[in-house]
Amino acid sequence: MRNINKMAGMAFAALLLASCQETENPPPSTEDTDSPSEPTPNEEEAVEEKESNEDSQNNEDEEAWDEPIDQPNDDASDGFEETQVSPSYFIETHAYVTETGYLTAFNIERDENEEVTFEESLTQSLIENDPTTLEILGSYAELTVDMPTLNVKFNEEDGGALSTTSAQTTFFYSSLFGISDLYGIEEIVFTNPEGEENVIVAQRLVDKPLIVEEERGISRGYYTIYDKELQQTNFLAGVEVGEQVADENGEPLSFPETVEAMKAVDQEGATYSSAMAEGLEVVDASLENDTATVRFTSDEETITDPDLIVFENAMQLAALDFRVEELRLINETLEESTTYPFAVK
Repeated sequence: MRNINKMAGMAFAALLLASCQETENPPPSTEDTDSPSEPTPNEEEAVEEKESNEDSQNNEDEEAWDEPIDQPNDDASDGFEETQVSPSYFIETHAYVTETGYLTAFNIERDENEEVTFEESLTQSLIENDPTTLEILGSYAELTVDMPTLNVKFNEEDGGALSTTSAQTTFFYSSLFGISDLYGIEEIVFTNPEGEENVIVAQRLVDKPLIVEEERGISRGYYTIYDKELQQTNFLAGVEVGEQVADENGEPLSFPETVEAMKAVDQEGATYSSAMAEGLEVVDASLENDTATVRFTSDEETITDPDLIVFENAMQLAALDFRVEELRLINETLEESTTYPFAVK
């Protein structure tokens, strides 16, 4: 830039000098005194050089405007250690009897040593978490998936009429609808051995498809409940404990809004807590192209590995409610980016 300015200055000086010389030594008069005089070769050369320098300067200025100035990189994990966990996962449910009623908590487990399909992951999660004493789904029914429908066909005449207690009935349907919803199932069709939609399932006559969203409600956000017997933290859906799941207009919360709502518990005297321990701060949350991303910081003096695991599991469950293909958690403090893929439908 200094060289360009210097050259431009020299060109201007040359023009000025030529002008002074012309004034001191005026050319002889001609008949056509009103017509402009022809520039000398030296003047033409100086003008061309000045115009060339000005064009060069303008091009540099345009290029400078085209280049972003201190813009953040869209890939917030650039330069961070990248990890992708196993795509094989299962949803667990846990039943709790509280003073206010029956609650079903969820958790997510990933298996690094097992590869399963979407259907296998869903059906195994349902069968292994059937809360009925006789394990109705695993012992008396065949489960198949035709997205977004789950088909449950009973293989014995009396299979659907197996007796269950009131608590078992409540937990059966809560687990069934909750797990199905997390896998993106929209309706469940129960049929008897003849293929008819007329069967008693856990004390309930079912003669038409059950719509999952109508049965469960809009699910947004998860909150922690500690199981002393299992010595592990499980998660209660916001819709089940009365936490915010919709905005002022009744529209379901977006993913960023859900993450924001999960930072704190609204209900006074609640027996559950936020999954974000003190010292863990969410910087940004977004959902784009079927990928949910959460960037956060963690105080290395107060946040423990168990705190991070609880946060990671809660974010996975929250992301599943949005039918995403993967979740990216970016820890800006540790400079780590972890991707959690979900089963391909």
